[in-house]
Amino acid sequence: MTAFNIQISHNGEPFILSIMPKDDYFIISHGENIIGATRQEGSDWILMQRDEIEEWRLVGCDNHPAQNSKPIILGAAEINQIAGEIENHMK
Repeated sequence: MTAFNIQISHNGEPFILSIMPKDDYFIISHGENIIGATRQEGSDWILMQRDEIEEWRLVGCDNHPAQNSKPIILGAAEINQIAGEIENHMK
């Protein structure tokens, strides 16, 4: 599967995120920044810890948004939206 873009709502505003599939998880980026990763465990989707994400260690991501972008914090609501979009894309 190749990378794809999704749109979610965060604090009432639309955000375009890029989803990059890996073997057993999905990297989530906003602009040029990796902001997290998620994987499915049973029927649940979880937000992975930073030390679980190889790409984060490789590129030394600091999770600071670009000057012209708004920050986004991934919480349960955002992960649920992202998971739904990933599942729709996989159909």
